[in-house]
Amino acid sequence: MFGAAGPPDDEDLPGGPPEDDASSGERVHVLVGQGRFAEAHTLISDAFVERNGSAGYLLRAWVLTQERRPVEAREAVDWALALAGPAETADVFVLAGVVLLTLDEAHDALTVALRAHGAEPDGWEPSVLLSDVYRRLGRVPDAVVAARRAVAVAPYEAEAQVALARSLSATRGLFGRLPRRHRTEHESAVERALTLGVDAGQLTAPRGGALVGGIGLALFWAVQLYRIETGGGWQLLSAAAVLAATLVLIALLVRVGTRRSGVTARTRLRGIRATTRTELGGDDWLWRIGAVHVGALLPFPVLLSTGMVADRARGGHGWPLWATATAAAAGLGALVLVLVGARWWYGTWLARRMLGYGRVVAVQLAVAGGLAGSTVGLAAAGQASGWPWTALALGHLAWTGLSWCAAVVLVWRLQTRRRQAL
Repeated sequence: MFGAAGPPDDEDLPGGPPEDDASSGERVHVLVGQGRFAEAHTLISDAFVERNGSAGYLLRAWVLTQERRPVEAREAVDWALALAGPAETADVFVLAGVVLLTLDEAHDALTVALRAHGAEPDGWEPSVLLSDVYRRLGRVPDAVVAARRAVAVAPYEAEAQVALARSLSATRGLFGRLPRRHRTEHESAVERALTLGVDAGQLTAPRGGALVGGIGLALFWAVQLYRIETGGGWQLLSAAAVLAATLVLIALLVRVGTRRSGVTARTRLRGIRATTRTELGGDDWLWRIGAVHVGALLPFPVLLSTGMVADRARGGHGWPLWATATAAAAGLGALVLVLVGARWWYGTWLARRMLGYGRVVAVQLAVAGGLAGSTVGLAAAGQASGWPWTALALGHLAWTGLSWCAAVVLVWRLQTRRRQAL
């Protein structure tokens, strides 16, 4: 299966077959811990996998993951899930979720974790897996709820206490402080975990590098856009070249990730989309939060098109009418792309429901059209500079700032109400 000669069957091993498959699994864990991967693969032979079905494939996937062979590990997981029937035990899905998390496939792990929870709703292991997956996806309130459920079922299981401590640790703010409502519970979970023999280093959730990297990239692009907006022709060209280079770098990183994992970007994107649709379709709070996020995106294309034109005209560097009209058309076209993208991502039924929520999108589109039309109107009237351009530039900026502030407040309120309902 993996491009090499198949390992010998259990009967061909020195000393004959092992006593049973359970002891073979224990021996595999010992061998992997010692870095003896070839011997571990010898124990997980094709005969072993055939006898144990999904569990055998998942044990092989776990070994391959520890060996840093993600493509073969993902293939083994796919075989295990394909063989898993509707009556499969939760242990199989839990192990599959752990392997997928190790492979950094959090959305696929969520699907498997939900299957594990459905197979054993009262089990603590599926709840621990759900907590870990939700925390990896940044859905900390859901992670806390799942960990609390695991602790309630198995208060003396170290993994349950670790999941609770780590999920509560993930609620830390920007300055590393826990919310006051979580401090007592966090201290209790840490104390119980340490009593159960857990290492202290396992009790703190690592900071999300993707969030920090995303903020850094956004600030970097903001600097380049500022150069485009305030500089001359050469500075505009240099900033545009920098933006293009970053896009090329992102594409190369995606390609490298595809080669490493064996999963194409399109396949991964489709999997994430399917998981998102499933969850938002069954959660009345999540789709509302998603609707607010879509609405918060709409002022951005207008700010970067006609807002930039108005600000340059305010400083005495007005664009000709044809360029202003082109910028307005590009901004409004980007709005249409956002709406089409929302329909493609969330599906027709869910997108229609989200875009009609609270008339957020309708108001945003009306204001965006008014700002873009006013910009083109001033350019057509031959207004070179003066207070009308200043007012229009400030209008673009104020509407974007107010929209984002309103979105932050509304999302916070929706998330608070959702936490209370969980």
